[in-house]
Amino acid sequence: MTLLLQVLFAGLSVGAVYALVAVGFGVVANGTGAVNFVQGEFVMLGGVMAGIVNEWLRPPLVVSLLAALAVGVAAGLLTELAAGRFSRSHNADVITLATIGLTLVIKAVVLLATGARTYQLPHFLGEAPLHVAGAVVDTQALWNLAVVVVVAAALSAFFRRTRRGTILRAAADDPEMVASLGVPFRTTARWAFVLAGVLGALAGVGLAPLSVMSYDSGTLLGLKGFAAAMLGGLGNLYGALAGGLLLGLTEAVVAGYGSATYSDAVAFVVLLIVLFTRPTGLFAQRKAVRV
Repeated sequence: MTLLLQVLFAGLSVGAVYALVAVGFGVVANGTGAVNFVQGEFVMLGGVMAGIVNEWLRPPLVVSLLAALAVGVAAGLLTELAAGRFSRSHNADVITLATIGLTLVIKAVVLLATGARTYQLPHFLGEAPLHVAGAVVDTQALWNLAVVVVVAAALSAFFRRTRRGTILRAAADDPEMVASLGVPFRTTARWAFVLAGVLGALAGVGLAPLSVMSYDSGTLLGLKGFAAAMLGGLGNLYGALAGGLLLGLTEAVVAGYGSATYSDAVAFVVLLIVLFTRPTGLFAQRKAVRV
């Protein structure tokens, strides 16, 4: 029972990070129709920037968090600008290919700026673990879960109660209609990439107390987030959250009851199973089409 509780908390902690990454994939997919493979690099940038600020200035952790969010906004804007140069036809496939190239550029820039150094943050709720029914629980798990709950509530309110959120939701269903109402494609794309950058930075900050972050941390995190997004249904907010948590729990069970050596392979196995058996995801919404 003790081991089970520790595995569950560990899985939920990492799964919360995957959930944020998966939602970032979904936001861009809804806004542009493209798959944003820079999403993993957003996570890396957020974690590395927060680690650098914390190491150089030793400020309150909230300052490191704000610095990471600022970098996420800037990275989202620059990604949309760079991808937009190659997407004047608004072709989702072209944008996707552009983001693949941008991952290499971002990784190279961070490597030149920081070398192969690694960065880590203190735990946001203190280093002392909690003891629950004999299990030792990392306090960062509670922080990450709380962040996911707040993000889910904020995004739900944003998409349902704000004009910009309504436009992004409409763009996911009918981009031509949105454009005909005078909202340029680049505008919806810019908002989508900025939101994705912020979500990625939040994920990086949440992961930095649990694992070291460096210039090459984004690739694997991006693939795991993409697997979680596909598991929940790409573009489905609540499906992405559920997919991330399920993936994290599955990894933790494999590591806790099997071998940690194979835990990283779980995401790729899940992705393959979903693509072959249910490519629309476990929580994909059915849409009625008039013919």
